[in-house]
Amino acid sequence: METGKEAGSTIVQQYFSEHHKQWRVADLEQRLIAGGYVPQEAAREASQAYDGYFTRQLKKKGTKVLIFLGLAAVFLVRILLMADKLGNVSQLSVFLALTAYTLVQGLIWSIQLFQLKEEIASFRDLRKL
Repeated sequence: METGKEAGSTIVQQYFSEHHKQWRVADLEQRLIAGGYVPQEAAREASQAYDGYFTRQLKKKGTKVLIFLGLAAVFLVRILLMADKLGNVSQLSVFLALTAYTLVQGLIWSIQLFQLKEEIASFRDLRKL
């Protein structure tokens, strides 16, 4: 039979292995409560689990954001340098498309990270952790 800490760890691992359209700390908290945790302890455990998850996402997506926004800046500089040459319409179009894609993808990942951080902060404020 699993101890409370092991059961909680299993619940957390199972929760993060599933696909979610939107990540909610309260959902994990409810699973922990259903698994036998006391509500205050479940809130603290869920908050800590999400802190770890956010740190991993920040390393992974944060790096991608920096790379993509850096590439967008490089492409934008390239566009500005090519803009005075009228014969490079096809190259200019390609760089415009690349710039738009990298900029939008970088912004989407930034917004996702910000939303996750706000989810954690609002949960802590609500539970007064």
